Amino acid sequence: MNIQNEKMNDQIVILTIEICKEDYAENVEKALKKQRRVAQVPGFRVGNAPMPLIKKAYEKSFIADEVNRMMYDELNKFVHENKIDILGEPMPVDDKTIVDVEHPEKFVFTFEIACQKPFEIDYAKLPEITSYQVAASDDEIEAFIMDLRKRHGKYSSPETISADDFVTVEFGENNNGNFYTNDLNEEGKKLFIGKNQMEVISADVNTIFADDNKLASFLKTNVELLDKTNANVLEMTVKYIGHLDPANIDEDFFKKAYPDGTVTSEEELRKVAAAKVEAEYVQHTQRKFMNDAIGALVENVTVELPEDFLRRYILYAQKDMTEEKLNEEFTNYLNSFKWQLIENKLTKDNDIKVTDADIKEYVHNFFLTNYFAQFSADDVKERIDAIVNDTLKNKETVKNIYDQLFDDAIGKVLLKNMKVKTKKVTFNEFADALYGPKEETTEKKPRAKKAAAKKEETAETPAEEKPKAKKTAAKTKKATPKAE
Repeated sequence: MNIQNEKMNDQIVILTIEICKEDYAENVEKALKKQRRVAQVPGFRVGNAPMPLIKKAYEKSFIADEVNRMMYDELNKFVHENKIDILGEPMPVDDKTIVDVEHPEKFVFTFEIACQKPFEIDYAKLPEITSYQVAASDDEIEAFIMDLRKRHGKYSSPETISADDFVTVEFGENNNGNFYTNDLNEEGKKLFIGKNQMEVISADVNTIFADDNKLASFLKTNVELLDKTNANVLEMTVKYIGHLDPANIDEDFFKKAYPDGTVTSEEELRKVAAAKVEAEYVQHTQRKFMNDAIGALVENVTVELPEDFLRRYILYAQKDMTEEKLNEEFTNYLNSFKWQLIENKLTKDNDIKVTDADIKEYVHNFFLTNYFAQFSADDVKERIDAIVNDTLKNKETVKNIYDQLFDDAIGKVLLKNMKVKTKKVTFNEFADALYGPKEETTEKKPRAKKAAAKKEETAETPAEEKPKAKKTAAKTKKATPKAE
């Protein structure tokens, strides 16, 4: 076997691996003999087929397998022994590669390897990044407290419909529909509020709901299937009225809502409410910080890239890529490669890892906080453990959680080292920072997605809605460059 390498410049190495017949022959012969012992050849007992027949059937594939194994072993050995940080993957040089199993005397594999050049991150030279903290408004605090009061309120079925009630009506033959009076517009509320059980209300349902989503829910259909070109007059009989009286904020309420005794007064309740509301924004503000930090790093950290190699590598790796399309997207590819290298450096310099234990702890805390907060941890331990074990069986969920925990760790490093200005804002002010000022903000919660090499944000479902986490334990994250 002959291994040669030629350094083309500071970042490109040409590696040639020559594998001759004497290098692989012994292992191929062993594989053929092993195959002969189990081969089922017509006309011969198992283990007694002539070796020429075995060679004719299997030798070429065994040579190919053995040569490929030896080639990859030598390639990995070269990279490891020379401590090369590869950029992308080794790229075959086709016009210098000789692979022909019909003439197996010698195989030649030639690779072009791009090496990462060392670089440093000078945090002092990076621009200041704003870290936003969204403060809970009085309306949000009141809404949180009202939701808690309703959860511990008293249900009843009165004779007369009032505001905020749940109503079931019957119409046609065995058809029924449900709605809250708050789902109705003013015209609809006037029709129903004050009516009694078994009263009949005649109305065009196309005109009495606050929006099409509420109407579609009542009719048990999709919004896209609604037909509002014609009137839809229904004779609706009130069959059920559900009323909820929110719990009074008193000693009994606190015992039910916080049985552990952590909250015993309205003042403490408002503090807890504010903390809960503000916690809902944390991940969104963290993503905003990460987007801005990534943009600052990509724009200001000097990372030398072998652009000619990367152009050829992208065309090689992506079969549907064209020169024209690559020219349009190449800057984004360069930024993506650049962020990968910066992220890898942050990972290595700060020994960032996410273990199985980290992922399990995240899932456990997620369910304990979001679904069992009012229970003693010891009382629900077995139940939560069962849920956690079931959740961890989903590989996609585990991968997502790994991603989230890994990005959180990167964010903490950047928050610690970069110049950061903390700014406390209202939700609307944060939305303006995220999307730009608008005359009217309809989003209830900010949603942003980290995009490598870009400062702009795109919508994404908040991770708090379900446990998410990436890859397997004790591994560090390695991004795959792509155009964003």
